[in-house]
Amino acid sequence: MMRLARGVLLAAALFATPAGARSGCELANADTIVHGIRLGDAQSTIRVLGRGYRTVIDDPASDFPWHVFASRDNKQLLLLRHHAGDLQHSYLEFEIKFGRDSRNPVKLPVYEFVTGNGTRLGQWRRTIVARMGSCFKSARKGDVEILRYAIAEESPGSAILKATNMPRYYAEFEFYNGRLHRYRFGHDPA
Repeated sequence: MMRLARGVLLAAALFATPAGARSGCELANADTIVHGIRLGDAQSTIRVLGRGYRTVIDDPASDFPWHVFASRDNKQLLLLRHHAGDLQHSYLEFEIKFGRDSRNPVKLPVYEFVTGNGTRLGQWRRTIVARMGSCFKSARKGDVEILRYAIAEESPGSAILKATNMPRYYAEFEFYNGRLHRYRFGHDPA
């Protein structure tokens, strides 16, 4: 009976441990592409948007501004972040969220933005966790929950950091009442 109690306590402690503290915690299904644009790949951006695309810039005074694009019906926004020192047309962070932008961003010919792994706005939390795994940190405020996944060191199962020559990768999913209403992923500039 004592062994069973210890086993239950050990299991509870393991699940209570933050994701970053668990050994062997990997992010095998890291997203790297949205609407044909790949993280850190200027050529994929040029293939999708061309070279002379007009941009609406969110927070232009920032060192890391976001370039804003809209879905065909202007109900979803795709934000691309260019990091200082990177190639022109290369973006290292993507954000997708519901909403409209009054500054009339370029509308792309899709009604929703979907990642290479099939992530899209409106999906249930359990769908994202089933795809991405349980190695996340969670924060909750009222009806909003944010799950954050991170890769800080190159793992044998993931070449994402090596491909972009970046030290860290993150994926952040924001849920309202269990439904995805914003997600962001890429390489953190800090």
